[in-house]
Amino acid sequence: MDNTKILFVCSQNKWRSLTAQKICENVSGLSVRSAGTEKSARIRVTEGLLGWADLIFVMEKKHADRLASKFPESLKGKKVICLQIADNYEYMQPELVEILQAKLGSDLEMSDSRTSFMQRVLEPEVMDSWEEAVEYDSMDFTEVNAAFAKSAIELGPMSGKILDAGTGTARIPIAIARMRPDWEFTCIDLSANMLKLGRENVCEANLREQIQLEQIDAKAMPYPDSSFDMLISNSIIHHLPDPLPFLSEVKRVLKPNGAIFLRDLLRPENVAIRDNLVEMYTGDCNSHQKQLFSDSLQAAFTLNEIQTMSETVGLEGLRIYESSDRHWTALRARM
Repeated sequence: MDNTKILFVCSQNKWRSLTAQKICENVSGLSVRSAGTEKSARIRVTEGLLGWADLIFVMEKKHADRLASKFPESLKGKKVICLQIADNYEYMQPELVEILQAKLGSDLEMSDSRTSFMQRVLEPEVMDSWEEAVEYDSMDFTEVNAAFAKSAIELGPMSGKILDAGTGTARIPIAIARMRPDWEFTCIDLSANMLKLGRENVCEANLREQIQLEQIDAKAMPYPDSSFDMLISNSIIHHLPDPLPFLSEVKRVLKPNGAIFLRDLLRPENVAIRDNLVEMYTGDCNSHQKQLFSDSLQAAFTLNEIQTMSETVGLEGLRIYESSDRHWTALRARM
């Protein structure tokens, strides 16, 4: 039997409709799309989309009125349901998820088991105490960092200006710089104590001329457009309440042909999987380090969420995939 085709409509095709699309994407028996009524929408409503849909959900009455005014013929015989959800929420905000699940449940017959998932729980955006910085730097990420460095080198240019966003204690740029002496690194982080340790690590590696560390907010960088040949970032995105400003900045500060290499944690489907990953990869760590890893997994995003956000800001040419049992990767070779 064919899937029921669902179209979610709001003004800009952003937080409400994208969240609704995400909630329903994995529900058996549904095919889901979203669109906006405004000219500036990421994907605009068309006659074709309305014709495709079996059921149309609008977020507010004004959206239904706009559809009726512009597409009267396309709406003949179509069921349009107004959810009455104001534009007061961010993407996948827990309150918005709860409201949508409640409102959609009766119309789409979604069981709790099919729509439930482990909620994202934010952790602090900045690990800024000296104790946390030391604790983080003492954890053994040698294998993960080496794999990151190897992949970044394969994607990037032989020489050029490289931005490392969320560098932490600068272990990754140090590893790369030893193999790419012609890469000039600008490494940014919001944590003063992380950077303090990072400078010590850079000095110890005798790489002060090649690696510059700066206390900069990756969501609002001071660099001109098209400044860098490549941007790398390891595990910054799960720290951000809303990664979209950062991803927009990635697009802005990169040269049009610039390479991208992003890697971060994946949010597990449930608590049992999270706890198993913690025991598997932090078995030799102390209780505080285990808790740090558990909190980071809980704060991470799913693969679909990352894909949706990348599409929203227009990061073209990215290949986004699950690269381990606990990581996602987004990459683009220099074009």
